[in-house]
Amino acid sequence: MTNTTPPEQPSGHQEQARLERFEDLYNHNYLLHSFYIFIVGLLLIGVYFTIANFDAVQAKFDNFVNLLMPFIWGICIAYVLMPLLNHLERLLCRNKFISRHRNICRAISITITLLIVSVMLGIFFSLVIPELINSIMSLFNILTNSASYDWIEEYLQTALERLAQYGITEDLAQYGITQDMTLQDLPNTIIDSMQNPDKYVDSLVSTSLAVALKAGASAKNILLAIIVSIYLMIGKETFLAQTRKIVYACATRERAEHFLDFCRRTNRIFSGFISGKLLDSLIIGILCFILMNILHLEYTMLISLIVGVTNVIPFFGPFIGAIPSILLLLIVSPRQALIFLVLILALQQFDGNILGPKILGDSTGLTSFWVIFAVIVMGGMLGTVGMFIGVPIFATIYMVTRNFAETRLRKKNLPTQTKSYHDIL
Repeated sequence: MTNTTPPEQPSGHQEQARLERFEDLYNHNYLLHSFYIFIVGLLLIGVYFTIANFDAVQAKFDNFVNLLMPFIWGICIAYVLMPLLNHLERLLCRNKFISRHRNICRAISITITLLIVSVMLGIFFSLVIPELINSIMSLFNILTNSASYDWIEEYLQTALERLAQYGITEDLAQYGITQDMTLQDLPNTIIDSMQNPDKYVDSLVSTSLAVALKAGASAKNILLAIIVSIYLMIGKETFLAQTRKIVYACATRERAEHFLDFCRRTNRIFSGFISGKLLDSLIIGILCFILMNILHLEYTMLISLIVGVTNVIPFFGPFIGAIPSILLLLIVSPRQALIFLVLILALQQFDGNILGPKILGDSTGLTSFWVIFAVIVMGGMLGTVGMFIGVPIFATIYMVTRNFAETRLRKKNLPTQTKSYHDIL
């Protein structure tokens, strides 16, 4: 007879220890660490596949950005128009009837804002475009009919030789542009292509179709951007409230208030700089147009437009606009170029010492060194747009860095003024 004994039952202490180990598997800290490891693993896998399929990922990203462009431009349009909209709302709300109907006040303000902008753009283009065409045609006639500018002929030949090295002249040959053509042949080539369109019909059709499609896509994006900006202006309080709600939901109350305070300061920097710089550049462009007319200089509208547009770029803008303008006037007369040089120097001194400080004030808080640094760095990263927004971006970084340093110094009972550290070795 086999002696069978029942398995030993775990003691109460062993059972308690087993339950504690089992519960430890689901301990909050373990779950949190496991979640972090899982997220890091997913990120590493994502980085690997991104590197392995970089071209495809970049194409998808570019396509995604193109889809978002109407919304990006809509946000930019609404942001630029918001100061005018707020000012009109404050004026309209003085009326007791309108102040009791916020929706009516908002609708009227948006309508007036869009009408003001549309009228200003219409006046601008109706005055500027004909003058620009006349200036460009006059410049073209001078270049093609003057025999004293042989350097232009040499430049054309050099450019055609460079194009031939890369095989580009083979594609241009279908339009009558060859390596041995001269500057005087260019008008004849254009006239021949207009009188004998059959020679170029295939290329013209394909080129025209591509241009038309691109123009249609641009027009669609512009229309969508305007619609998006209108919706943003209508529901600006709602969108801001939703953003604050998400911030408070994702952070503690103290950190959320710090973040929203940072956003308010950043908005003041950007809105003050952008609106002020645009107004400043508009005034400089108008002054340049008036003074050039008084001094009877050529290409008044074209040069004034160049000066006004490039003036939005801090520090380097006046030089970027002045150099091509002086070269244009040199073709007409060295005397006019010299007069314009004196004019632009006086105009920029007026802008830098009187007009600019009056309009912009100390909206950025950056010294001249950091302005130059911001324009060069952001211009290298983002091009012309970076040169424009680089200053407010660096002003925001400067504000955050200064606040962080001053907070740390106060905790250490140290002075926060920079001059207190001049003599420390």
